Amino acid sequence: MLRQRFLIMFPLGILLAGCADMGAVFRTPEIELPDRYSLVAPVQAPSRDEVNWWRNFDDPVLDQLVAQGMAGNLTVAEAQARLREAEADARREGVALSGNGRVDATTATRSDDRFDVGLDAQINLAGEARHRSRAAQARFEAAQLNEVEARRTILSEMAQAYTNMRFLQSTRVTREQDLRSRRRTMRDIQKQLDLGEATRLDLLRAQSLMAETRAEIPRIESDIIQQRNRISTLLGVPVGALTLDLGYKGQQPLPKRVADIGVPADLLRARPDIRRAERLYAAAVSDVSAAHAARYPSLRLSGLITTPFGSGASSESLLAGLVVPVFSQPALAANEDATVARVEQAYLQWRVAVLEAVEEVENAQVLLQSALAATKASREAVELNRQSLALSRELVVSGGNITVLDVLDRERALSASRTSLAQNQRDVAAGYIALRVALGRGHPLVQDEPEPDTEVAGETVTQAIITTE
Repeated sequence: MLRQRFLIMFPLGILLAGCADMGAVFRTPEIELPDRYSLVAPVQAPSRDEVNWWRNFDDPVLDQLVAQGMAGNLTVAEAQARLREAEADARREGVALSGNGRVDATTATRSDDRFDVGLDAQINLAGEARHRSRAAQARFEAAQLNEVEARRTILSEMAQAYTNMRFLQSTRVTREQDLRSRRRTMRDIQKQLDLGEATRLDLLRAQSLMAETRAEIPRIESDIIQQRNRISTLLGVPVGALTLDLGYKGQQPLPKRVADIGVPADLLRARPDIRRAERLYAAAVSDVSAAHAARYPSLRLSGLITTPFGSGASSESLLAGLVVPVFSQPALAANEDATVARVEQAYLQWRVAVLEAVEEVENAQVLLQSALAATKASREAVELNRQSLALSRELVVSGGNITVLDVLDRERALSASRTSLAQNQRDVAAGYIALRVALGRGHPLVQDEPEPDTEVAGETVTQAIITTE
């Protein structure tokens, strides 16, 4: 029996050794990037402490919102469900199996006097199963990064919604201050009208300005409610069920510091969307290898083991056959061509992701720096307009060379400068958030480098050359 097995397996071993494992060879994708961003000199890359960048706002409410959002957001939960799906797909493709073989069917039958076990397996000699497993593994890694990307996106939306709400609340406070100021002006005008020092037209102008201010407050209240509702949705709770106190505490959130941003090349490892595109590119590479391997012969093994009850003797049979896809070659070739085209698409998608990431960083820098400069100027404008209004009131009361219309103009100017300051402070926060998110901050790194024995994407699609490993 041992000699028979040797005679069967010896030519089988020669056949397996003579059929090389075919695969597409790619290199890690590369792209030419500048060594610095346009607005800053090359600086040290941000540390891992920058993962929790929103804490630079020193706002406990924002910290709570981020923590609850990461735990309850439904988009993140959906990404986690997709991750479980990708994990199941990877197991289905045999990621946990060793070697290139996959058992198609195993049957066992039992009668009263014997027990039969049948085996039917087909092994692609060019490693099709191994390449499909690699593709499934790469897609699983892409799903992991997709979950990280979902968290990064929700973090951005949550922080932006919160800063928008605080801006609107600040604007409402400004309008309430405007109302108090204009009521005072109306009282002064009424006194002057009684003394014959003002006209009925002056009073009507003051009343009109106060009515315009009152008309703005309901719209602002509506916008505040909409931002609050947006926060509820991002937290994964129904509108109206939010229990966290979001009342205005008198201050808009502003970052305490702006850390280093690194260089453009840092984005390749920091941005989960770029790394996800790279993993999908690697999966497309493995798909090419699998499609190419499918055009090669497969070894089909069939066997039967029979064990009679009550006897130590057993019988075994093993048949091996070579399955050559001769007639399906045109379809298999077309399928391989399609996979090569998908490799090109994946590569271009990776390049687009990189270029868009650099663009986002550059735009966020412009927004942040311009907002910082505008905020400084707005503070000066608010102070100057406040002094101008106070002086105008004094001159009106003392009978100076000034009219009531001048006082109303100063009120408008002070209100506009306060609103501009609030907007610019909101833009500072928005620019900081956009910059941190564009840099890929706000998430732990899933995996710094691909596994050394897995296929990785190439520098250009023209390198998708089928070679013998």
